[in-house]
Amino acid sequence: MKEYTKLCLGGTSTISQRKAILAERKIQLQENIASLIASVEYIDKKQEFYDEVLEGKREYFSNLLQCQCVD
Repeated sequence: MKEYTKLCLGGTSTISQRKAILAERKIQLQENIASLIASVEYIDKKQEFYDEVLEGKREYFSNLLQCQCVD
């Protein structure tokens, strides 16, 4: 964004360049948002899984354990 600020000082002749910078930044931000949403959805699913285990609605399993251990 330093480049964008520098271009702003260049006046109207740099508007096209500034628009391109903003468009690229918007794409980056949208990608970040999508990644964050996916992370939140994953956490929601894990929380739901744990709730069901704690309520006795589902048996616990882990992809990280060789055996499916029950406490």
